Amino acid sequence: MPLNLAGGGALGALLCVAVSLLLAIVGADDPYRFFNWNVTYGDIYPLGVRQQGILINGQFPGPDIHSVTNDNLIINVFNSLDEPFLLSWNGIQNRRNSFEDGVYGTTCPIPPGKNFTYILQVKDQIGSFYYFPSLAFHKAAGGFGGIRILSRPRIPVPFPDPAGDYTVLIGDWYKANHTDLKALLERGKKLHFPDGVLINGRGPGGASFSVEQGKTYRLRISNVGLQHSLNFRIQGHKMKLVEVEGTHTLQTTFSSLDVHVGQSYSVLVTADQPSQDYYVVVSTRFSSPILTTTGTLRYSNSAGQVSGPPPGGPTIQIDWSLNQARAIRTNLTASGPRPNPQGSYHYGLINTTRTIRLQNSAGLVSDKQRYAVNSVSFVPADTPLKLADYFQIGGVFRVGSISPNPTGGGIYLDTSVMNADYRAFIEIVFENTEDIIQSWHLDGYSFWVVGMDGGQWTPANRNQYNLRDAVARCTTQVYPNSWTAIYLALDNVGMWNLRSEFWARQYLGQQFYLRVYTASTSLRDEYPIPKNALLCGSAITWSQIGYLKPGRDAGYPLIDKFSELLGSSKRHLLSFSWRYVERIFKDEASEEKGDRARMSSFVGAMAIADLVKTTLGPKGMDKILQSTGRGHVVTVTNDGATILKSLHIDNPAAKVLVGILATVLLFDDISVSWFEYYLTMEDHCLSKWCGYRMAAECARNALLQKVVDNKEDAEKFKSDLMKIAMTTLSSKILSQDKEHFAKLAVDAVLRLKGSTNLEAIQIIKKPGGSLKDSFLDEGFILDKKIGVGQPKRIENAKILVANTAMDTDKVKIYGARVRVDSMSRVAEIEGAEKEKMREKVQKIIAHGINCFINRQLIYNFPEELFADAGILAIEHADFDGIERLALVTGGEIASTFDNPESVKVGHCKLIEEIMIGEDKLIHFSGVELGQACTVVLRGASHHVLDEAERSLHDALCVLSQTVNDSRVLLGGGWPEMVMAKDVDELARKTPGKKSHAIEAFSRALVAIPTIIADNAGLDSAELVAQLRAEHQEEGCTAGIDVISGSVGDMAQRGISEAFKVKQAVLLSATEAAEMILRVDEIITCAPRKRENRM
Repeated sequence: MPLNLAGGGALGALLCVAVSLLLAIVGADDPYRFFNWNVTYGDIYPLGVRQQGILINGQFPGPDIHSVTNDNLIINVFNSLDEPFLLSWNGIQNRRNSFEDGVYGTTCPIPPGKNFTYILQVKDQIGSFYYFPSLAFHKAAGGFGGIRILSRPRIPVPFPDPAGDYTVLIGDWYKANHTDLKALLERGKKLHFPDGVLINGRGPGGASFSVEQGKTYRLRISNVGLQHSLNFRIQGHKMKLVEVEGTHTLQTTFSSLDVHVGQSYSVLVTADQPSQDYYVVVSTRFSSPILTTTGTLRYSNSAGQVSGPPPGGPTIQIDWSLNQARAIRTNLTASGPRPNPQGSYHYGLINTTRTIRLQNSAGLVSDKQRYAVNSVSFVPADTPLKLADYFQIGGVFRVGSISPNPTGGGIYLDTSVMNADYRAFIEIVFENTEDIIQSWHLDGYSFWVVGMDGGQWTPANRNQYNLRDAVARCTTQVYPNSWTAIYLALDNVGMWNLRSEFWARQYLGQQFYLRVYTASTSLRDEYPIPKNALLCGSAITWSQIGYLKPGRDAGYPLIDKFSELLGSSKRHLLSFSWRYVERIFKDEASEEKGDRARMSSFVGAMAIADLVKTTLGPKGMDKILQSTGRGHVVTVTNDGATILKSLHIDNPAAKVLVGILATVLLFDDISVSWFEYYLTMEDHCLSKWCGYRMAAECARNALLQKVVDNKEDAEKFKSDLMKIAMTTLSSKILSQDKEHFAKLAVDAVLRLKGSTNLEAIQIIKKPGGSLKDSFLDEGFILDKKIGVGQPKRIENAKILVANTAMDTDKVKIYGARVRVDSMSRVAEIEGAEKEKMREKVQKIIAHGINCFINRQLIYNFPEELFADAGILAIEHADFDGIERLALVTGGEIASTFDNPESVKVGHCKLIEEIMIGEDKLIHFSGVELGQACTVVLRGASHHVLDEAERSLHDALCVLSQTVNDSRVLLGGGWPEMVMAKDVDELARKTPGKKSHAIEAFSRALVAIPTIIADNAGLDSAELVAQLRAEHQEEGCTAGIDVISGSVGDMAQRGISEAFKVKQAVLLSATEAAEMILRVDEIITCAPRKRENRM
């Protein structure tokens, strides 16, 4: 588990920054994975009829691609077909490199008998995706396969490693060859209804998945079909959704899952049923007739074959699918491809700069079937649009050839390209006015699906957007006569295909290209065209005459051309090369080198240190932070992490150090001392850093010799924890009652029994009373009220925690029009809706529960039914509340209720309503997770409570880590003086210039007791001198006693610190100092000019 330290994990933030900078330097060493693929025709029999299929290395479907975040994938594709061929990578973002996207708008096809090597990097991605052939309706013949991107080993994944990992490719299928289907479309006809559904290229009963009883498996499900949404389910088993197209989701359990065309999901399935074979069922949704196929989930010790009819699933119900889609949310606390939580990017707080509305339509053009977006039906040009844009070839496409809003006019043909500004944050609304479900995909990006609903979209619909935990994905559905809204950060320069995933519609024009453009020619924004790029159309002519767009090609073809023209004149070539390189920077860009760059870094680092150093120690001062946003929120705090996170910083070195607390103070003095030494040197060599590292190792060894470990004596260890907690709280708002709060923190952490999962400790803030009225409760408290007519007390509770819609007893018919001839008919419809809700409530009651807690609203009718059944129903519990409640009661969050035996309910001994201050809350005692507890904070105001929560959280973090590493040190500046003494001794014994670096390190260590004394208004020079003299004696325990204003005995005062914290401060400060001091150049890029927007 990551190390949590006081100050909001400040030291961990420094380590992450240091590692990130290191990876930026050695990124070229990310692993390479090589693939050689031969694409051929072959006979396949998926539905029992011989067809011409497309095979990759003789396989249908093609081989899976297994990779890890940031891997480089080198895929050599040899085209043995008799026609051009291209592969595209659904969901792979190809950062800064749309040349490799593999659709005809960006990449020239591979000619028959030729090969092309794709060079991809799965940069900052995890998840489940797939590849497919993008030309000439090849997708109807196969050529597709799965892509899985695993997290790097050091990145935590929010679920245990599964026993197995299966790719599950599902899709509708035609018995006709792809050439016949293509010919039908080109004649302007519609495709007939598909002939069947496949699972991993096999028809009914052909696919099987082997499992062992009691183990959990991951299924990566992708709909690679041509037009139909599909429902996936497994007989007798529940599926826990964990990932959607690269986003870890809230782990909601489903009995069946709608997978729309182009979408990918990851689910966990536990083999927890009796040993036999079970149906895996896939059926079409929203279609008539309904196509169904089956596979087999085969237990290793199976006692029998599959029996009975396959389990049924939803068919044409739109509400069911819509509610399921809304229930899929992002797990904000889980890590994605990087260590930081997925929720650290607050997309909902960013103002959108543009709204694009896209409406799909169908019609005839010249008596032939066509499909369009905003009335434009796309026709491909003879040259890929990206190459035309790169080589500046005119006449291929026209920017702005598609309107950003529906026109309402008839369909017309054009090569549609929409322009968009790099780094803009935009809103796109997909409007579906047809009676079919749509599916849209955007290459190169992942977007947030913030809203979807029936009817016509209006700006007022933004009020219902999910601006907190919407799922980020690359393919989204739009229900019939409905709309779907997404937020999109345009951070990937290139030409990107936005298309319908209904492949016939895409083939006949329902697509366009989004040109994300910047005038910059920096390689930081976009890579040059690959050296092995295939050229076709007008690009061949332009490349032959030697024209290349300035700055986009990194110079190598252009300089070669000029080298030929200039002959052997190296002087002229060198002059040209330098003029060419200068174009990398715009006029407004700035560059600082040498001592000027180093001084800029020092100034920024010292400014940050000066800002937070006054908060250090028992007498540290508070700061008032006032936001400039809406409400002008005021925060009063002395928490260094909170202060630094609230700042908008321009200095690059200061940005590196934001997130550091005590470390930044130590770095300040290390850097100043070293800089003074550096300025006296005529020569500087990186080998001098050896002395610096020697000093850090010496200081650490000095601490190791002084640590005390009382882990074996429970009473002494608890006393150590109390001392550490009181020392941590001494500089906080809780210092006046530090013994009381230290006991609360120690008792709470000891209940965890060695676990560092602080989720089991809940903190509730209730204004009123004084801080001393705060208390620790052994149980769980939910900040909700019990409804009218509900039981106020339940013993031996069985709790079902759910995230499901309980408001469908009202008439809600999405995208449909109901005509009735009397009000009695309306009453009949409402009666039917109530019966549906009654059935749902009965399914919930059938779980044998006496308490139902729902994330969403519970309307009056279902609440009445629950009350009649004697069940306590609690509605609208927040996500954090139900997640923590499910954890502590041993239950799971459910959303479907058809199979009560597979739903895990929670248990507790007693549920009752309690009063805290003037508020009613619900108390759960005797929960299954015995370690769970709740700290209730009381205080005069919200400002006081917020700061008290931050202070208590710091103490909990330190204590939870100390339980694992029980070594303890004295505090009050004693560790720094112990280290400084040994480092001084090392400096005297070390010959050469290394000794200067070691002396600088020693001076930096003494800075901590100096700052503690200064903040207390004491004479720091006098006290530090006395302290240094005291530490010359063996066994000295002296430190700064700010209460008496003198040097005191830290052991008698009970001032202690955790060794793990002090070691992290030492090592991370050393690494940060070295990293900043190595800087010899700072390049500030020119600001992007924004156009005035009306």
